Amino acid sequence: MSNILRRIRKKCNHFLKSFKDLRNYFYLRKISSGDYMVANSVRYYCQFASPELTDDILEKRISAQDDPRAREFGFSNLEEYEFWCWRACGIICLKMIIDTVRNSNEKVKDLIYRGIELGGYVSHDKNGKLVDKGWYYKPLIKLASEYNLHGRLFSSLSVQDVCMEILDKHFVVASVDPGIIRYDKVESTFTGGHVVLVHGFKWEDGACAGLYIHNPSGKRDDTRVAFIPVDVFKKAFAGRGFSIWG
Repeated sequence: MSNILRRIRKKCNHFLKSFKDLRNYFYLRKISSGDYMVANSVRYYCQFASPELTDDILEKRISAQDDPRAREFGFSNLEEYEFWCWRACGIICLKMIIDTVRNSNEKVKDLIYRGIELGGYVSHDKNGKLVDKGWYYKPLIKLASEYNLHGRLFSSLSVQDVCMEILDKHFVVASVDPGIIRYDKVESTFTGGHVVLVHGFKWEDGACAGLYIHNPSGKRDDTRVAFIPVDVFKKAFAGRGFSIWG
């Protein structure tokens, strides 16, 4: 019986998604060419305390513990900073939203550990073995709610959906292949692995030309606060994410 219900639910969800896509298509085709943004100014943060060292850290030419600004994240232990800065993209995206909308200035460490308390990340199992499971989206949305923000989880998300969320003044945290979004490679071998904050899009000749993103792990200035052409974004995009708004 449960299998039958799952199949019915799957078909219903597919029908609703198709109806939504059609509705969005007819709505978007009416908008004028131009840039559409959630906010005039969006704070940017890197998941490494010194953004200019991102390339060296990611390529392991230096250890994250060599970051001279590491303690600005709130960690007193440099090993703790090194562990979490590699895993902080989801929290950093949330911090960008919270600090932009609520004019806050939360410490990265405080957000990480509050997110863990809410079940957002499982780093080790009960036997102390490293499992690295997270960040989960629902707990991040719950963390945002503590700042009087609202959120919506998407199991299936298209570029068209992202544009509609932006038009509604909703930030989108999108799952992407980090190598493609940083231009390290041109083809994806897996889906997801990293998240970026999408806060705008460019519309040209009846179609999305590209997305404006804040990438927590951009190696250069132009891949941190970046305009990503839609064909590049689609290659990187895993079709999952969530939106946050005030």
